[in-house]
Amino acid sequence: MKFIKILLSFFFCILSVQLNSQTITVDDTRSANDLVNLLIGNSCAVTSNINISSNQSVAYFNQNGSTFPIKEGVIIRSGIAAHTQGSYTGNNLDSQVNTNSDADLQQISNNSGQIAQITDVASLDFDFIPPSTDFSFNFLFSSNEYGEWQCGFSDVFAFVLTDLITGEKINLAVVPTSGNPISIKEIRDNQYNSSCNSVNPELFSTYNVDNPATSTINMRGHTVVMNASATIKPNNPYNIKLVIGDYNDSKYDSAVFIEAGSFGNFLSLGDDFSICN
Repeated sequence: MKFIKILLSFFFCILSVQLNSQTITVDDTRSANDLVNLLIGNSCAVTSNINISSNQSVAYFNQNGSTFPIKEGVIIRSGIAAHTQGSYTGNNLDSQVNTNSDADLQQISNNSGQIAQITDVASLDFDFIPPSTDFSFNFLFSSNEYGEWQCGFSDVFAFVLTDLITGEKINLAVVPTSGNPISIKEIRDNQYNSSCNSVNPELFSTYNVDNPATSTINMRGHTVVMNASATIKPNNPYNIKLVIGDYNDSKYDSAVFIEAGSFGNFLSLGDDFSICN
């Protein structure tokens, strides 16, 4: 009986390790059209003019049975997206696909007091015509700057929504309470670096460096799942640019994960009503 108990204990230990070691997978073979269709889902929005910076940086990801909080969607990384899959190893934390910059990211960075250049930009953008006034989607932000580098400067990302009639732009990637652009400086927990104070620590979720065995991605840390939203005009043309870039150099990549189908929050048919007795 004692031998059987030992075997069972060993079996459950192995099973627990296998479950805890599940990590996301990344597929960089999907086309830009496929990625946009994945985000839009069944929203009935009309899309066009789809552009992608590189399939190396913009790719499909899947939860793969892990505890990662988003089941599937699109990852946009300031470097090589495939480096994100697997458990945290401390390797492949930085990579470079290009030396491109972006005017919107540069302005956001400059406004935050950072004056160096944004580089290694990754982006997915497309035009769309919405059928209703509601526009929102779910995402989380991850960065290899968390921990050691979270006190000084920050990579930059944005969800730039442009009204193609008026030219008005708005960044939807903002902290809900302050409206400031999301970055590690705006969401950080000082228990992972006591050199600076915590800022919105309730929005920070996971620091993989301290416990790599339970990590679901090969990045140092990530936030909770958040929501980006805006009130828009039905049948009005818009462009949405999902974009991220490294600050100053190509070291310590950052990434944003966007939930599949969450753009589908567009469509509302209104209240129920009776059309006949």
